[in-house]
Amino acid sequence: MPTTVKIRPELITTHRLRIEMYGLEDEDVENTIRMKGWAWNRSRQAWVYAGEPDFMNRQIREVVIAMPDIRFEESGIEESVKTVLEKARTDEEREEGRELLHRAFEKTGQLEEGGKFL
Repeated sequence: MPTTVKIRPELITTHRLRIEMYGLEDEDVENTIRMKGWAWNRSRQAWVYAGEPDFMNRQIREVVIAMPDIRFEESGIEESVKTVLEKARTDEEREEGRELLHRAFEKTGQLEEGGKFL
């Protein structure tokens, strides 16, 4: 079963969001996320990373797109897109997020589902 990803809003600050990964094996975390020095935390059966849009865009690029066998949670695709676009601080961040999500959906084979929300 592939790892599933969901992006959700954080309520701490206006532009903060979080990415949650379910089904990622601990060995995968040790070999990828922690070795790169990223501040992912274990929470409620998920690995969670929270931050501002520029940090989240990096995680989409270097984790969701770069790692194999990761898909977006089907029921969370619309919320993921909406969160990335609404939490952007600038038009440039919004466009970068849109482009990265497009690439991520292409990689996961979910462009048909995700593309309609971009």
